[in-house]
Amino acid sequence: DRSAKYAGFGFDASIWEMFPTWTIGAELHVIDEAIRLDIVRLNDYFEANGVTITFLPTQLAEQFMELENTSLRVLLTGGDKLKRAVKQPYTLVNNYGPTENTVVATSTEIHSEEGSLSIGRAIANTRVYILGEGNQVQPEGVAGELCVAGRGLARGYLNREDETVKRFVADPFVPGERMYRTGDLVKWVNGGIEYIGRIDQQVKVRGYRIELSEIEVQLAQLS
Repeated sequence: DRSAKYAGFGFDASIWEMFPTWTIGAELHVIDEAIRLDIVRLNDYFEANGVTITFLPTQLAEQFMELENTSLRVLLTGGDKLKRAVKQPYTLVNNYGPTENTVVATSTEIHSEEGSLSIGRAIANTRVYILGEGNQVQPEGVAGELCVAGRGLARGYLNREDETVKRFVADPFVPGERMYRTGDLVKWVNGGIEYIGRIDQQVKVRGYRIELSEIEVQLAQLS
């Protein structure tokens, strides 16, 4: 494999790009700043150098999939809600993972013809819960806050004890362990997790909870 290092060095995704590549002895291409945001030139670079696997942030990946590419074997994406996918010869993998649970917490292969743009299920050594009020586990199809736990969990925020206490709480299902409250609203759908949006983006109209991001997705499908 020839892998591209797209993410900035200060972004936790760069760890995910570098170390797996090095540990298996693959080739790593550090993408020049001059072409990072130009998807046509980026695609040309991939083709010219035979890049077979790369990570691209969600919005950029959505644009990149409109181009024809013959070098890639796998396109990894994440960082925001994936709203559309275009069928390509390469495999598209959607990932979710807050920095507080470095680097990826859930992952899944996307099949655009199925219409499902899930963020998948927990990866190894990671636990995920979808919780409602009082830390009640939400059944399939019912939205709740995504909470993550496991070996990738951070110790907390440096010099921000109040925020650490608020977000890193006791895991109600594993005594002595902690979990991170992400503030992300999700639900189980067909065995995978569907990302809805941020909890603080939820609004109420005449007593009904409205998810603005769900309305946005429906409108996008009409264009």
